[in-house]
Amino acid sequence: MTVVFVLLVAGCQTPVFGPDATGTDVPETTQTDTAVDTVESEPGTETATIGTDVAETETGNDETTTEERKTATPTPTETTESPPPTNETEGNDSIAIEGGTLSLSLDHVFAGVRDVMAADVTPPRQVTVFENETEMTATLGGGTARVPRFYSLLGLEPGEGLNGTEFERMENGLTFNTGFIYIVKRPDGDPASTEWVLAHEFGHYVNLRLDRVTTLQSKLGQTTDERFVVRAVREGAAVLTTDTYLARHGNRTDPTAPMYDRLLDAVPPGEIDRYGFSQYVFGHQYVADRIDDPASLDAVFETPPRTSEAVIHGYAPGAKPPAVLNVTVEASKSWRPGGSDRLGEAFVRYALENGVSPERAAEAAAGWGTDRLYYLRPTTGGNSSYAWTFRWDDAANATEFERTLRDYLDKRGERRADRWTVGSVSAGLRSPTDRTTVLLLGNESVVDGTVVTALASREIRLELPQTDE
Repeated sequence: MTVVFVLLVAGCQTPVFGPDATGTDVPETTQTDTAVDTVESEPGTETATIGTDVAETETGNDETTTEERKTATPTPTETTESPPPTNETEGNDSIAIEGGTLSLSLDHVFAGVRDVMAADVTPPRQVTVFENETEMTATLGGGTARVPRFYSLLGLEPGEGLNGTEFERMENGLTFNTGFIYIVKRPDGDPASTEWVLAHEFGHYVNLRLDRVTTLQSKLGQTTDERFVVRAVREGAAVLTTDTYLARHGNRTDPTAPMYDRLLDAVPPGEIDRYGFSQYVFGHQYVADRIDDPASLDAVFETPPRTSEAVIHGYAPGAKPPAVLNVTVEASKSWRPGGSDRLGEAFVRYALENGVSPERAAEAAAGWGTDRLYYLRPTTGGNSSYAWTFRWDDAANATEFERTLRDYLDKRGERRADRWTVGSVSAGLRSPTDRTTVLLLGNESVVDGTVVTALASREIRLELPQTDE
């Protein structure tokens, strides 16, 4: 069964930023800003640097896109013989295999996936088999896990992951729309497990070749929230495809979708990997609620949800768009606004798990109307501070979130009046209206000196302090 590990995968469960496809057959590697206490790069005007998605580049008609995920194998169950697809090609004649051997027909699996997706797509060019994670990393790149500094300040970082769980050794896969697929086999070489991996990767390959991914990305922006949606739809589609393939053509009949719930539960609350695994769980739920058959996937890719809130709660496309919140950030001689980013309900939920229970975090995040994170840059150089602004569905939801956030900060830091010291930074909470919240995080002068006022029910102003002392 295949599962995407946040764009990060190194070893069995330690997340790292994945390879960046560059138009060549073997991708180069790229990395994002480190989480250590150094100066962050300037984010764009609409998106901050984010580290929870597989790196990818798409340029012109020769775009190269990657799909990366971890794969886990359910407990073996009853074996059944399924009739092969009518368009099956015997052996592995049309799809080259490199680096190892597989005890199953690549053509058989691909023909079955193509059958359930009703897709007229030529087979991929090659499947490369690695015996272990080290081989894959040496060929495709990888490194130590890194997250943006803001994530780290919230406590949202890699941790033990799946160490010590039944999923500790999971298969891994990487797919390029140029037709190259890379997989890491299970140590026991279970062919049924490899079949699931290939079905998942072939499902991604078909969607890439049909330009569904390009279509999906064109419908959404580049905020963290919207990138969550993109990955959730892509992975949800792949899980639905895999399970439909298994039901019609596979050697074992158990679906893979329940495994993703178990994977999510296996990662300790507060670790960033839960945010990544949730894209499989919520993505599959969303896609399966929209369509009954992988042959109808065009409908989901062409009219996707707009927010992680919509994915989590199963809202129809266009239903419950982000609430309106206009924020003015006024620069001073010491501080200026940098880029901004919408993080979304899913991010809020998994960040809060660092200080409160998952159930309470989910409940507090569920009242999300919209949010916007603003990077505040010191004019003399140095680390950013942050203003995370929210508008909630109603006053009750705002109150619930603020109560939860205070408990979260109490757990993570030391409180004095209405300000907290969390590690090396300060944090403060403001409520300009009964439906809006501002979390200030970073330099003490920003937290204490920023003036937050409400200009209207859906409009607030942040006046940055004149000094960074």
